[in-house]
Amino acid sequence: MNIKIILGIAASIIVTITAYLLQNIWIIKKLNLSTLIIAIILGALIKNTVGISEKFEGGIKFCSKKVLRIAIVLLGFKLSFSQILKIGPKAVIVILISTTSTILFTNYLGKKFNLKQNLTTLLATGMSICGAAAIAAVNSIIKSDEEDIAYSIGVVTLLGTIFMFVYPVIFKLFKMNQQIYSIWAGSSIHEVAQVVAAGFTVSNDAGTQATIVKLTRVLFIIPVTIILSLTSSKKENSKFSLKNISIPYFVILFLLIVIINSTIQIPKNTLDLLVKTDGYLMTLAMAGLGLDLSIASMKKVGLKPLYLGIISSSFISLISLIVSHIV
Repeated sequence: MNIKIILGIAASIIVTITAYLLQNIWIIKKLNLSTLIIAIILGALIKNTVGISEKFEGGIKFCSKKVLRIAIVLLGFKLSFSQILKIGPKAVIVILISTTSTILFTNYLGKKFNLKQNLTTLLATGMSICGAAAIAAVNSIIKSDEEDIAYSIGVVTLLGTIFMFVYPVIFKLFKMNQQIYSIWAGSSIHEVAQVVAAGFTVSNDAGTQATIVKLTRVLFIIPVTIILSLTSSKKENSKFSLKNISIPYFVILFLLIVIINSTIQIPKNTLDLLVKTDGYLMTLAMAGLGLDLSIASMKKVGLKPLYLGIISSSFISLISLIVSHIV
């Protein structure tokens, strides 16, 4: 392996370890900040204050791209079809309506804002499905610019973190039904870690159900990548062909892992280890993303994508809450 790759990976590992150490500080525990959020913030602070040498860039990008894809694959060990059946048809309907409508609404608004289509697509899928994981999957098809990817992940992480703190407060303030809250949190908060925090802050039952709803929502990566692949192939070719459909390999592996986890009884110790490993790898990927996140580059993109992200986040939150009460 190239020395430049090793240096960048080492830097990302140091940020990851620091994120886990910082999580033990009482104020961080009180704020319920996940290692994912700490890692991306810490990495971004280093990148935009001290700065990062070009020698580290190769390894940092390896973590933010390759490691992130491995983490998405291992995410499948957290989900099984039996869990999907447990949450019931109501939750599935809420996910279907809120996710689809948010993608359509965000794309519509992106055109009104005159934003680049690729950036709008990244924001739409990141907000509606599962944050950084969805952005990585979609970007493997649309091949967007680095600053668009960083901006999208930054916006999704920021707004999802705000939701993570606000949702439990709303639950207590309005004395919400716990089941409706779980479906609402799982179907509208952006990252898995943020849903876990918002759910378990209320109760263990709320946390468990909200997490399952969220992981079910993650499966929407598959149809969205297929549709985007079809759309891309139509732009390039006049005739439809199955050969032109290019689903990212890690999305296929993710589905395969879900199927394996649904059909084979994996020993609990092994499953726990795989889930824990996935957490470490996802944090490492976020550290890489943070170390690659340039505020100067984000400034070039402008504030419009941030406004779109705020409106899109508010939309999915509102629509999922309304549908949760209606269905």
